[in-house]
Amino acid sequence: MSDSTSKVTVALVVVLIFASLMMVLVRDPFPSSTMAHSEMIPTQPGSEIGSAMSKFLWDFRGMDLTFQTLILFTTAICCLALLREEMKH
Repeated sequence: MSDSTSKVTVALVVVLIFASLMMVLVRDPFPSSTMAHSEMIPTQPGSEIGSAMSKFLWDFRGMDLTFQTLILFTTAICCLALLREEMKH
């Protein structure tokens, strides 16, 4: 690949990643099941700690998955950079 083609490819990938991140952040929250919001951990009679904790975890799941994907993508790019062949001039 020529230098200008690789720069265009990198710019396109960056724009696509940014656009997908904006779509995730602007959209509705990550879909959660009704079972996740039910009280799964009854600590005391009438206590709401179980449902409050499961609601918190499910409401922020979309952001968590976005950052995990970003970390995996960055790791793959770094591994490819480490394993590339050096060009001899």
